[in-house]
Amino acid sequence: MEVIFQIVMAFLACIAFSIIFNAPKKELPFCGISGSVSWGVYFFVNQMLSQQVLATFLATLVVTIVCRFLSSVRLEPSTMYHIAGILPLVPGMNIYNAMSGILSNDLLYCFGQGVMALKLAAAIAIGSILILSLPQSMFRVPSK
Repeated sequence: MEVIFQIVMAFLACIAFSIIFNAPKKELPFCGISGSVSWGVYFFVNQMLSQQVLATFLATLVVTIVCRFLSSVRLEPSTMYHIAGILPLVPGMNIYNAMSGILSNDLLYCFGQGVMALKLAAAIAIGSILILSLPQSMFRVPSK
């Protein structure tokens, strides 16, 4: 039941984010779908393997592929879906904890959280680049 709640919340959060950044109204559900897909993949991989960086990397790969297909089908830029889709994966809590460690003068904790945030950001960047570097023709849906 928790996973369903989290996926629905990711869906709604990505729609809200897309509204703030003026995505077309007809594309809002698809922006939400990309966010819920990324969070669902992240959640399941992290639960099975307890590897936060690997889960982030695989979720980024999957959501970037979904975004490229959505772009082809919906005839919209893939970045609209992609930015909303990776939103749930952004390591905001690690960055917050790193700053909190600095303020409480716990530099070892700050360093650990900062390094984890950098690893997660690198996983997002590498996963995105791997799929975005492929030609768009690979993601076209064949017509009848």
